[in-house]
Amino acid sequence: MITVAVMYAHEFLPAKKLLVVPSTSIPHYIYADMNSAGESMVQWTDFEGLAWECDIENDGKAHACGFNVYLGGGLGTAGVDLSSYQTINIDLDYEGGDQRLRFYLRNYEPGFSDINDMQTAKFNNVQVPVTYIKDDLVLSMSEFSAAEWWITQFKVPRENALPNFRNVIAFGIDTSYPSAPGKHNFKLNKVEFIGEWVAREDWYLGILVFWLSVIMFVGAISLAKLTKEIRLEHQRLERLANQNSLLAQETDKYKKLSMIDPLTGLLNRHGLSEYIEQYFPMDTKRLVSMVIIDIDHFKKINDSLGHDGGDLVLKKVTNLIKSHTRQSDQVARWGGEEFVLVLPDTHLEGAFAIAEKMRALIAAANFDQFPELHVTISLGVGTSDGKIPFHQLFRSVDIALYQAKAQGRNRTIKASV
Repeated sequence: MITVAVMYAHEFLPAKKLLVVPSTSIPHYIYADMNSAGESMVQWTDFEGLAWECDIENDGKAHACGFNVYLGGGLGTAGVDLSSYQTINIDLDYEGGDQRLRFYLRNYEPGFSDINDMQTAKFNNVQVPVTYIKDDLVLSMSEFSAAEWWITQFKVPRENALPNFRNVIAFGIDTSYPSAPGKHNFKLNKVEFIGEWVAREDWYLGILVFWLSVIMFVGAISLAKLTKEIRLEHQRLERLANQNSLLAQETDKYKKLSMIDPLTGLLNRHGLSEYIEQYFPMDTKRLVSMVIIDIDHFKKINDSLGHDGGDLVLKKVTNLIKSHTRQSDQVARWGGEEFVLVLPDTHLEGAFAIAEKMRALIAAANFDQFPELHVTISLGVGTSDGKIPFHQLFRSVDIALYQAKAQGRNRTIKASV
């Protein structure tokens, strides 16, 4: 009921009014063509009372005569915003031979009008039969349309061809074009723009915003009560959660330990399997490349340097591999002296280039503890676009690795997938 009452109250809001005539503060002018004697065809009959007479010469030529008031304060100003007004009340006395009179509003149109040239302002006009002018005339702003000559002259696109009343510079009245020969007498008694202080849609929007605010306020109170009621329950649950968190942390700790190779800090075989299941499930179509790396003659290195020396070699090789991988890549120690490198979203040529870099890097590496030691690696590389299972890609790359070893080691072989 309150909403309906407030909606209906909009009808009783006072109208927004702008009185243009009568006014002594707004500049007003008359204009017309020259007759054959070189004299203007228009003259004031009562300047203060805004009465003028047009005497159109019958010389077979088209002539016009009119009057305007500057609303924008003159050149160099952007005009006044009349977009919130809906109608114009006009009290005009007219005697003459024209069947129609033209009423217009000149509007400064950014991008098309020169603010210092009145003639470039958009010409919004409406033609009104003189029979309607005998009584007080009420013009709707929606009756105005942009003049075709203005649209054509300034090559105005469709989106700018609609009437615009945000920067109105002048209001005017003139005879029809061409004007009927003879005398035309005008007396302008009143021009008043009528609008709304608050548009109906804004009024309704305000009502909607008010009720939404009420709903949010009531909801906030209810939420506060609910929060208070469940606070004790939360405290009890937090104690349980803390206990569960400690248990989960321990579980996660042991799970991570089970997935990490203790010597190199890389994922072990189990950890790599978890990674592959998470990021490359059976139904994925993601591009991925794989490199399998094997340290050449590692058994001889172990035999000559001992297991401690072999471990140092494994750590050094691990660091060299990790230093040439991207953040998105994943390295794992598959077992013994064998490593697996997974390269997501990488084509075969890119993976081959990375593998060759690693091979050259390790072949040139120096081992401080063993200056005479020279280590090389053999590599198999392959790529899948998701059309084959991951285990099949692994098998193909593993075969390529064995081919590299069979061909003399210290080389990279591409797999046939």
